[in-house]
Amino acid sequence: MKDIQLRRKEAKSILQAVCTLLNSGGGVVKAHIKNQNYSFTRDGMGLDLVNSLPGIMHLPHDYLDFMQHKDYFFVFVKPLKPNQKGPGITTLKTNLYRRINSISDEVKVANAVQLLKSRTDPEEKAESRPSSPGKIVCNETLNECLSLFNRDWLAYEETFCFTKSIHAEVKLTPKEKIFPKEKILELLPQTVSAFANTDGGFLFIGLDGKTQQIIGFEAEKSNLVLLESEIEKCIQQLPVTHFCGEKEKIKYTCKFIEVCKSGAVCAYVCALRVERFCCAVFAAEPESWHVEGGCVKRFTTEEWVKRQMDATAVMPGKVICCPEALYMKPFSQHEGYEHLVRTELGSLLKGTLVISKSWALDLGLQEKQEVIWDVLHISQGSLLTLYVFVQGDENLEGNSSLLGELGAELKGYYKQIALTLKQMLLNHCGYTAEIGIIVKITYLGHKTMCLYDTSTKIRYPQKYYLSAKAVKDLEKALVEILGSYESFYSLPRRNWDSFMSAFLNVGSYIVPVLRNV
Repeated sequence: MKDIQLRRKEAKSILQAVCTLLNSGGGVVKAHIKNQNYSFTRDGMGLDLVNSLPGIMHLPHDYLDFMQHKDYFFVFVKPLKPNQKGPGITTLKTNLYRRINSISDEVKVANAVQLLKSRTDPEEKAESRPSSPGKIVCNETLNECLSLFNRDWLAYEETFCFTKSIHAEVKLTPKEKIFPKEKILELLPQTVSAFANTDGGFLFIGLDGKTQQIIGFEAEKSNLVLLESEIEKCIQQLPVTHFCGEKEKIKYTCKFIEVCKSGAVCAYVCALRVERFCCAVFAAEPESWHVEGGCVKRFTTEEWVKRQMDATAVMPGKVICCPEALYMKPFSQHEGYEHLVRTELGSLLKGTLVISKSWALDLGLQEKQEVIWDVLHISQGSLLTLYVFVQGDENLEGNSSLLGELGAELKGYYKQIALTLKQMLLNHCGYTAEIGIIVKITYLGHKTMCLYDTSTKIRYPQKYYLSAKAVKDLEKALVEILGSYESFYSLPRRNWDSFMSAFLNVGSYIVPVLRNV
């Protein structure tokens, strides 16, 4: 049992990471393999993952690639295509419920969008107005429920005349001496959400649905007062979303009906009437995450609803206008680093260099003062690579501890830049091919020192290496991000000195690299 629970927990962790990256422009999930005998080629992923992936995304193999390298398992996540039909963001659980026949059923993501949009329809909302609490409605089950709900007391083992239905839910708490407050509160979120999102209904706790007898549960009066307060707190804390101007609260009525045996009170039935809600009620915040500011954050209900209702929305906080970093700013103060940069870039494969004073500024992020150049290398048959050059500091020279701290800080910083670049390519430029970005951070002191290099950390599948078409599409997309074709600068074949001169004096531009290995 423990092994099953552990596998499910591990599978959910991977699913959450995949969900997060799908909502954040793609990326890589890296999981440590504890079982030394595991082989992905022989054993596969395991049924927990295989069965769960289709539940969160359509055609998972169009967006996911899997690889084992030594004792690590990698999931390469491709960004979702913008403007695609279907949900706006990937979600493990909507936590949005409605009644289907006699059960509270979680609404799947695609159906959740339909349900939410139906609540914006004025005619639909007019028909959804609940009846007054004491009004007799034309439904036999509802009338039986209302009749029982209005009773002042009930007889022990008395029979009742209705069963579970779209409007009725009955539960019998276990026969324990402990007051079942926790068990009752566990039932509320899903049940209240389901009734509120359908046509309202009744929840009776203390009724035996199998024998249709009234049993109740034992409790002190003081316990009931506390429970009523906890029920109110639980219901009013449920996440709701409004499309109307009234912004009403969840309407419900709670009461405890005495159960009598031989003329004395022996137990109580908890009776809850929930009215149909004007808009939508969730049992909890949707289980959906994204990366923001380098941290994994869960979408709030309002954010989630907005993204689902507008599937073409761009991730919040991402700049889609021409960046201010395009202004021409001389780099003459860094000319002393020319030979170091020449050494680092001189052996690159032919392709394209996209050079910027700061890719962070180009993407609308905060600039790091230590960084003097960012160079993005695009070459057919290679991975997209971001070279980062850090200005030398005599206070750091020879201090491995301080250099290590700087490397760790820049590692997280450039992970966010790589992620933001992927999101910009996807949302603003419509670039949907597989993309993996290698980050190489080089310190330019009296001698060069590598502070970070992801090429030694991750081995990407072959489809992530750039094809001729991908190179062409990337160059076009990057021109959109940088602002105009005026940013192009042509480098004559093998004229490295001309390139360095331009490199040291231009803000952001694109250079064809025609050097051979």
